Amino acid sequence: SHGPVAIVGPDRKLVLPLTSLLLNGTESTSVQGIISYHWDTIRCGPPGLKMEGADQAVAKATGLKVGRYTFRLTVSDQQGAKDNASLTVRVQEAVTPRPVAHASGSHTLTLPDNAIILRGSVTDGDQSKVQFLWVRDSQSPAAGDVLYGSETQASLYLCNLVEGTYLFHLRVTDAQGRSSFSTATVEVRPEPGEDQQVELELMVAVSQVSLSQKETVIRQLAALLHVVDTDIHVRALEGHAHLSTVLRFVVTDSSQTSLSASALVHLLRKQLLTDKNDFLLFRVLRVDTVCEGQCDPVTKTCSCDPFWTENLVRRYLGDGESNCEWRVLYVILSSFLMMVLILSISWTFICCRRRQSKVRKKTKYTILDNMDEQERVELRPKFSIKHRSTEHNSSLMMSESELDSDQDTIFSRDRPVRSRNRIGAQANRNGNAFG
Repeated sequence: SHGPVAIVGPDRKLVLPLTSLLLNGTESTSVQGIISYHWDTIRCGPPGLKMEGADQAVAKATGLKVGRYTFRLTVSDQQGAKDNASLTVRVQEAVTPRPVAHASGSHTLTLPDNAIILRGSVTDGDQSKVQFLWVRDSQSPAAGDVLYGSETQASLYLCNLVEGTYLFHLRVTDAQGRSSFSTATVEVRPEPGEDQQVELELMVAVSQVSLSQKETVIRQLAALLHVVDTDIHVRALEGHAHLSTVLRFVVTDSSQTSLSASALVHLLRKQLLTDKNDFLLFRVLRVDTVCEGQCDPVTKTCSCDPFWTENLVRRYLGDGESNCEWRVLYVILSSFLMMVLILSISWTFICCRRRQSKVRKKTKYTILDNMDEQERVELRPKFSIKHRSTEHNSSLMMSESELDSDQDTIFSRDRPVRSRNRIGAQANRNGNAFG
């Protein structure tokens, strides 16, 4: 008779993170019938292996690690005949790609909006055990706060940002220590019309100004300006002195373009300080554009911030107020252009004068023949006259105008006697007969 035949199937390959495997011997056969099964380990990998149901047709191996395991199944029939078969299991680490970080790209904020959430994510790789870390770039402004300890979370919560460009680097690390980086950019722009702010100093303590009173003052200002389709945006309401409050605001039209602060100040000064000084809910002490610096409440002068300077035209030719209204860059460029314009005009004037001085009236000369050397010496002028002459023609030159007048006199039909006398006189001077 035939004995039992143990069947365990082909060799297996296991990929982490799976750490358990079912060993199935139910396919084993015997004519007499199999009465016992037994699983044991011939070759064991790293320690930690456990066998469950080793005396059953189906056993479970747990605690598998990276390595190679060999399991053997032994079967017995009713007559005591035995047979065995082996199974090899290779346990390998999962080959996963490197994680890829995403830091939500670029963002733009416009003050007074100064808070944002940067949402990070990761693709590919094992995403179940990924660590996040947000790092601010060293070139970014130091202002701005991180909320809720979110620098180690997928989403970064930021607030109190100031004008400037921020860079935040996101690093993600998987369970195998592999990392990936990505960068998020946040550009914080200044408030629209920041350089066109108007400042009102009201005679009231800031602690005594309620929200309804503030809205009332804004409505009164809108009615006073008489400008259609405009909005008044309050930038600040803060205490200035013990009994005074400063209100800063910007007026924009329907296209969100800020109106000129200088024009608004000129209008409000005339209305609030002279004509209608009791128009607003609170008395107005001062109307001015916002000083880009620190104002001295006693001397009423401004100490300008960097890159700003006083409006000299207003200070010395206008109302005499001290206010840092000019950017230094604009002043430098304007001065340079003015200097270039002055130099160009001066150079053009000098060139025109030189060209006029070079224009001279040219006098043409001709040569008198038949003069001896003595007469040439007597008639030669004291200054030198450069003249191109030939060997046979080197007499003194005379102007064509004089020669023409002499010829007209000699050959004039109206005066024959005068012509003959002139011819004779010339012949005597030259010592030759005039042909």
